[in-house]
Amino acid sequence: MPHEDRIAEEEQRAKDGYQLIRMRLERLQQNIDKPAPIPTKKDTIRKPKAPPEFVRNVVGSSAAAGSAEFHIYRNNRRKEQERLDYIDKVAKKEEEEEKYKVKREIVEKEEEERTARKRIKNQKRKEQAKKARMAKKGKRTGSGSDSDSDSEGDDDDEVEEASEHDGGDGERDGQGAAAPAAAAAAAAPAVEDTEESKEE
Repeated sequence: MPHEDRIAEEEQRAKDGYQLIRMRLERLQQNIDKPAPIPTKKDTIRKPKAPPEFVRNVVGSSAAAGSAEFHIYRNNRRKEQERLDYIDKVAKKEEEEEKYKVKREIVEKEEEERTARKRIKNQKRKEQAKKARMAKKGKRTGSGSDSDSDSEGDDDDEVEEASEHDGGDGERDGQGAAAPAAAAAAAAPAVEDTEESKEE
């Protein structure tokens, strides 16, 4: 242990606490790759030592026989207090774990309900958008022109974008999906009129 003795002698030469800390930091910087030990707090509850099976500190019949009774009582009291503290800590830890478990179950149940509601809303929105596209296709198949098919693809994209951007309740979703369908239906007669005028 000559190395530790040398370090202790150097630390004794320090005039004040500032110089002592500086010497320790310089020593750490010399071995910068060496990991520094970081003490961690132990969360485990230590069980107290079990009582002995055979009690040997009984009062004898010699002179001054009762002089050690207070020390015996003090040790017994300390051991009993340690045992009671251990029981309280274990009970408190179990109660905290039970509370955490119940709270976690409530949070998970609320999250599942929320995701179920959102899933139903998204399914309704997709079904409404699909119905609007099918209704539009049914109207467009009667004319059968290339321009109609091109505009139909554009209108389908618009319906999908409107259904994606719509973030309200179920009633608002229905209105959002029906509005582009109504606009497309109003635009369809105008296209047919222009075709008739070209034929004439």
